[in-house]
Amino acid sequence: MRATGFAVVCTALLLLGGCSGGEEPAAPPARDAAQLASAAAAGTQKARSSKVALETTAEDGRKVVVTSSGLYEGPNSKFSMVAEVAGEKRDLIFADGVLYYHLSDAQLQENKTGKEWVKITADGKDALSAANGALMTKVVETMDPTRTIDRIAKSGKVTKSGPADVNGTAATHYVLDLGGAPAEVWLDAEQRPVQVSVDKATVKYESWASDVVIIAPPPEAVGDSR
Repeated sequence: MRATGFAVVCTALLLLGGCSGGEEPAAPPARDAAQLASAAAAGTQKARSSKVALETTAEDGRKVVVTSSGLYEGPNSKFSMVAEVAGEKRDLIFADGVLYYHLSDAQLQENKTGKEWVKITADGKDALSAANGALMTKVVETMDPTRTIDRIAKSGKVTKSGPADVNGTAATHYVLDLGGAPAEVWLDAEQRPVQVSVDKATVKYESWASDVVIIAPPPEAVGDSR
């Protein structure tokens, strides 16, 4: 059984992170990429949870829209997502080190088990895990906004910074050079990511420290992919 559009969704999610809020003046700008990463890490760890919205275009031209809630606790991080690829929606939950994928009606008929969810694991031997397990691992790692900013900071340098307003939120806007490819990062007054733009992907963050509860599907609803 193959999850149509799953790889496209995972690729689009390689830049997911935290969120914004408030109307306080933006904090003094970081002097360099390392300080930027450190500030974003501290802000994210304090807030711990957020809601995320991503819009991008896949390599094949399809539009990808993702809405997500994340609970950021390092190796114990969890997230839930609704991803829409060219009008077709996908539901996923990551909890307890496992990514759960919700099957469509057509996939349920193909699987013939009646179980609505399947597991995708990094070292799984089933077809779905074998095709997407390694990519899933990268997705999980990049759900933490600290890692996102850190990756950008390590691969580039700050070329410009200054005050900005993002939908009513006072922020500091950073422009980075990633070895010839530009990236932009906005941090709010509490040093939490408000928006990140790299290449064709723009991630918008809101509702930091929101009441996020993410629970894995019950075992009786989880089957094996084929």
